Amino acid sequence: MDKNKCYALADIDPALECDAQDNMGGIVPRIIFGYCEDVATWPDKPTASSGALQLDAAGALVGDVVMSNGCKAYSLSFTDNTGVFTIKPQGETGGESFLYELTVISAKVRKKILGFLNATKGRKLFIIVEDNNGLTYLMGDKGHGALLAADSDGATTGTAYTERSQTTMKFQYNCPRALVYEGDTENILTAAAGG
Repeated sequence: MDKNKCYALADIDPALECDAQDNMGGIVPRIIFGYCEDVATWPDKPTASSGALQLDAAGALVGDVVMSNGCKAYSLSFTDNTGVFTIKPQGETGGESFLYELTVISAKVRKKILGFLNATKGRKLFIIVEDNNGLTYLMGDKGHGALLAADSDGATTGTAYTERSQTTMKFQYNCPRALVYEGDTENILTAAAGG
């Protein structure tokens, strides 16, 4: 195989694989988050050990997010059917990358949600998002975090009695590759011993 071919191309059938027939939109109404500085170990980008990467391997991170001693991740549950996650290509030819974007809505303006906005503004976060098809995505890495976007809609009381008082939060993360996270998502919610 040509060593300059990083990826092994393959046919992609328009029909879904037998174990992936279900295709439901949306994301699970719960994210896992924390400060990037509290992470001890990050998953690695896929690399080929011999020959070119197979397409499945080229689309997934390798390893887990591991928290530093005494640190843990947190969860935020938001209003059902209000979250959206996208991965968009960006950049000029020769400098392409991807923009991960997450938007979630929490019903009602609350002190705790405003406190969350205060705690996350300008801070590098990692955020783990799961879609309704069971795929999980990691926003954040060793060098870059997910950031609260300046163009988030923020908190609003609404104008009519029939509108919802709510807080809309948008986070963005720039990264070189579009990848799925197959690592641990629950053990990081418990503080590691020590520290």
